[in-house]
Formats: sequence, C-alpha cells, structure tokens
Amino acid sequence: MKKKKSGGSRNKIIMFCFIMCLVIAGALIAYYQFMRRQQSQQAEKTPATEVEKLIAKDIENGYPESPTEVLKLWGRIIQCLYNNAGGDDVEKLVQQIRVMYSSELLEQNEEAAHLDKVKTELDYFRENKIKILNYSVDAGSNVQYKTVNNKECAYIRFSSILTQKKRGYMKMYQDFILAKEDGKWKVIGFQDAKQEPASEEEAAESK
Repeated sequence: MKKKKSGGSRNKIIMFCFIMCLVIAGALIAYYQFMRRQQSQQAEKTPATEVEKLIAKDIENGYPESPTEVLKLWGRIIQCLYNNAGGDDVEKLVQQIRVMYSSELLEQNEEAAHLDKVKTELDYFRENKIKILNYSVDAGSNVQYKTVNNKECAYIRFSSILTQKKRGYMKMYQDFILAKEDGKWKVIGFQDAKQEPASEEEAAESK
C-alpha cells in the first residue's frame, strides 16, 4: 500500500510540473506576441519619411529660438512640400508653415486661400519639372535687427537653388522680416528679391 501511495505522489508531482511548464510556455508565447504587436504599432507610429517627420513635428512647443533657425525649418518644409508632398500631406504641411506666421500675417492670408495658392504653385512645379535642390539662410552675423513700431524685428535673406526643365539651374533670393511675438520669432512678411543662374558646381554641392 505504501508503494502505491508513493507512486501516486510522484505522478501528481510530474503532472503538476507538466502543467506548470505549459502555463509558463503559454505565458512566454503570449508575451512574445504582445511585444511583437507593440513593436509593430510603434513602427507604424514612428515617422519614416521627411514628410511624416515634418507633419508630426510639434513646432509650437519646440519652436526655433532664432530667426535663422526659424527659416531653416521653413526651408525644410518648403523643400518637402514642393518636391514630395501630395494628397492630404499638402494641407498638413501648409498648416505647419502657418505656425511660423505672425498673427497679422495669418489674418492677411486666410487658410483656404493659402492652400489654393500652394496647390496652384505645385501644379506649375510639376508641369515644368521644377525641383528645389537646396536652400540656405543668412548666418546669424548677417541678420539685421531693428526696432519698428516698438517691435523687435529681424531682416534675413533666404536663398534656394532650383532646377527647371530647359532652363538649367536658378538661384532665387527672398527677403524675410520676422518679429518677436509672445517671445517667438514669427514671419511677418517676405518677398522675392532677385534670381540669377546658378552654376553646375553650386547645384552639384546641393545634391
């Protein structure tokens, strides 16, 4: 009788260990599948392209500190918008540009009209195979600061090199004025200054 009781105990222990192994294996499989789903979801959320990165960027809460840095971000968005964007991304990138507009400039440029203008320009760019190869911003030492109507203003030049079908390379200059608004440098105006042919060397450097 004692031997049978001992054998039964061993069987119970073996069965218990077997069940515990199944439970642990099931838990490990469930954990592995959970981690794979998490990684997959994270990969979907992480911006991969420049368009996605710029759309996802929280400009207002991570606003550039200087006029030069503002226009560097401006250049990134403009280059991406006119070279690569399509569909809903166009509107989203225009909204990102408008974050850098002053309140006055926003009032002067209603969003729907702004978007229509950009779409018209995009059509022209694509029809004429125009691409923005690169852009540059005046160094901090070349930025001029003035006080106008009790506003601290910065005058800065932005340039870009474009390639166009049958016209080669062109360098375009734009003059920007930025003003401090709630502690942030906002664009209050800009205009085309001039354009001139760009050399192949300049274009090659920008690629």
